[in-house]
Amino acid sequence: MNMKTDAEHIRETIDKLFKDAGYTVPELLIYIETLEKNHEQLALQMNKMKLDSVRKASASAGMNSRLKDALRE
Repeated sequence: MNMKTDAEHIRETIDKLFKDAGYTVPELLIYIETLEKNHEQLALQMNKMKLDSVRKASASAGMNSRLKDALRE
């Protein structure tokens, strides 16, 4: 399931509904675009946080056991 395809499909469906109804609600399209941007930003932030977590875990795994003990105390 591709997010872009779903967003395009939703936009096409809304455009069709607008044509069928005979009027448009531009605020709705703006809201959908804002949601798409927020989703992309959150996805990027999640990926960054996952990478940071992996880096921290691998860095601590490479530490000397004496250093780990000292840091715990």
